[in-house]
Amino acid sequence: MLCRMQSRTTKDHTNGMGTRVRAERIKIIAIFAFSVSLVLLLTYIRMRSIGVVAAQGAIVTEHASGTFEVKLAPSGEADKAEGSTLGSYSLDKEYHGDLEAIAKGTMLTAGTDVKGSAGYVAIERVTGTLKGHKGSFVLQHNGTLTRGAPQQNIIVVPDSGAGGLVGLTGKLTVIIESGKHSYEFDYSLPPAH
Repeated sequence: MLCRMQSRTTKDHTNGMGTRVRAERIKIIAIFAFSVSLVLLLTYIRMRSIGVVAAQGAIVTEHASGTFEVKLAPSGEADKAEGSTLGSYSLDKEYHGDLEAIAKGTMLTAGTDVKGSAGYVAIERVTGTLKGHKGSFVLQHNGTLTRGAPQQNIIVVPDSGAGGLVGLTGKLTVIIESGKHSYEFDYSLPPAH
């Protein structure tokens, strides 16, 4: 009799433990399912809002490309010293392709005694048409050559856009191959008013 009671008590205890374990598992599964549902819901809401914003004319990144010619003219004498030479140049450019424009600006250079190592900064005002948008904007250049390895950063100066290019932002990459110059321009424009 005592054995049967102990056996029943052990079974009841084991059943109680099993019920608690099952309840914990169900609770974990429910929390996991809720979390997944929440993530899916938030993703859906975000995608819907992106679609709505795009439909309302949100700022979208676009790409322009083409070629350009550049003429450099020294402005005064070069400043030569041990290890480096500083120069100043006026620049005139003509852009073709998605950007049909002319540009005028100033470039400062620093050459070194190490072949293929140099640096430059420049500012140019670009005036013309970018994929149907007529106006002007300013590009700011910062470039280096480290023993022949180029690194460049050419960006639209914030709030420099005028005419149909008000609000223009972007980054331009210059490519030089076989003596020919081309550009790749990733830019954004706010929606038309």
